[in-house]
Amino acid sequence: MKTRIFKIVLPLFAILLAISLSFATEAKRVIITGYYDHPTNGSTPVLVDCNDVSGSFCMYGPYQVFKYPNLTEPLHKNNQ
Repeated sequence: MKTRIFKIVLPLFAILLAISLSFATEAKRVIITGYYDHPTNGSTPVLVDCNDVSGSFCMYGPYQVFKYPNLTEPLHKNNQ
């Protein structure tokens, strides 16, 4: 009787646990170092969740974020 319960209940519990935990996961997010033009400090590094594909510009507060310290290539927001 005991083994019969374990054969049915334990796999069922494992499946329900896997399904419920799958909703708590998040897509892999990539954090990169971007640079923005600070009024007093100049080119300042910041960690952002952005990419270099087209879209709306990536912002850090009121400042636009760029890929390189020379502030030539703008970064764009991820669509997630």
